[in-house]
Amino acid sequence: MNIIKPLTEPQLYKRKYPRRPMKRQVGVLCDGTYFMAESGEIGEGGLALRSEYVLSESHQVLLSFQIPGGDFVFLRAVVKSTEKKMGDSTVTHGLSFVNVPFALKRQIRTFVSAKGAALQNSTLSKNPAA
Repeated sequence: MNIIKPLTEPQLYKRKYPRRPMKRQVGVLCDGTYFMAESGEIGEGGLALRSEYVLSESHQVLLSFQIPGGDFVFLRAVVKSTEKKMGDSTVTHGLSFVNVPFALKRQIRTFVSAKGAALQNSTLSKNPAA
């Protein structure tokens, strides 16, 4: 007879993709309403977003933002989590990107894996002659 023991140790959550802090303004289009929010961190799989607006989980949004050292992008995302802290007027949302082109994933990966803050404030040009 198999006896299932209750879990006594807390489970550690491991993200699928590494993330890096990215403080940038992000445009959010949700149900025909457009607003600006501040990003918290980014990874190939998604983005953390701080906003005055409360988005419900599984809601779809369209994001517009500049990848540091990369392109200005429009990406679809799904709200995976919503967290409101006591005394804070903003809400933190965990968003998961949907159908990200490989080239954009590569740009995000380059930013996340870069050492230091060189790319955070970068205005690099893709044209080496510029």
